[in-house]
Amino acid sequence: MTMSEFLNDLSLADLTAPINGGSGEDLSFSTLFDQVKEARRADPDYLTQGDWQTDLKSSDWDQTITLAAQGLAEQSKDLMLVAWLSEALAHKYHFVGITFGLTVAERILQNFWDDLYPSLEDGVEERAARLAWLKTTLTEVVGGLPITQGQNFGLLRYDESRHVENLALQNPKAMQSAVEEGKINAEIFQRSVVLTDSDHMRLKASEIAASLYACQQLQATADTLFGRDAPSLVTLSDILQRAGQLTEKLLKDRGIELSPAPAAAQAAPETVVDQPAGAVMTQASQDSASAPLRTTPTTRDEAFTMLAGIAQFFKNTEPQSPVPYLIERAIKWGNMPLEGWLNDVIKDSNVVDSIRDVLGTKEPKQ
Repeated sequence: MTMSEFLNDLSLADLTAPINGGSGEDLSFSTLFDQVKEARRADPDYLTQGDWQTDLKSSDWDQTITLAAQGLAEQSKDLMLVAWLSEALAHKYHFVGITFGLTVAERILQNFWDDLYPSLEDGVEERAARLAWLKTTLTEVVGGLPITQGQNFGLLRYDESRHVENLALQNPKAMQSAVEEGKINAEIFQRSVVLTDSDHMRLKASEIAASLYACQQLQATADTLFGRDAPSLVTLSDILQRAGQLTEKLLKDRGIELSPAPAAAQAAPETVVDQPAGAVMTQASQDSASAPLRTTPTTRDEAFTMLAGIAQFFKNTEPQSPVPYLIERAIKWGNMPLEGWLNDVIKDSNVVDSIRDVLGTKEPKQ
């Protein structure tokens, strides 16, 4: 499988083509750099507090993409422009944008190593610093990228929900305080998962896999070109792996296993990037969709089996909750004859006799 060369109106070929036969000019102290910095700048939240209340400036990612892309295509093959473009693409197009940005970085390193900017005269450390900034920035972005549809929760919110649940095991009041502060618990996260379509989840798994592959390709190229001075992208790789594992877990909870890709596909996961994120469907997603998940039982026994699975889910995710035990009691009652249910539920024999009398099941006195 091959990756598309386009992301909306951006072209990999244009961004990585030579500029007048080379890498263009050094823009380190240019007006363009100042414009990109201003476009991506965002005011901190604390400026709205106290006597310093003011309208906050938000990052303009569309403008950042436009400026950085034009700079790369027409003025300079500069790793700082690559990093800013990748950051903006990640915010705008999420995992699809990360894949595209990392691919731009890898190709520019590969094609312009001898004369890209910062120049080799400035030392490879300057180039490594740009890639390290890119790695750190994308690592921070990945954790917040949405995986679920319900409330657009991602990896960091999932981690938060697990932390809050651990608080509950030690101190239920602490969990309640955390929720009141805006944090989420497992129940809130799970509500968002329930509202997420399985095809959407498959798509996210595919997009994350493509981003991880692009990260690994960039690391391999950097290792070759930088040698022992190569920057490590391991933190970005790790968080992408964790995001992928979470998506696979959520699918597995629905009984959906992602099919292992053929060797060729593993070498280059397909990600269609010439459409907005969320509107992309890969072949892997289409193949998986051929086996839809059935959620409605067809027999009584199957219904009770599903209920037992639900009870086990709540035991694993919300061990402090009464829900699984109420479900198990319902299953137990559902498998009891009427007499057994009456004796289990109602302890007063006189009341039981009255119910039997009404139902006509009371045995006549000898």
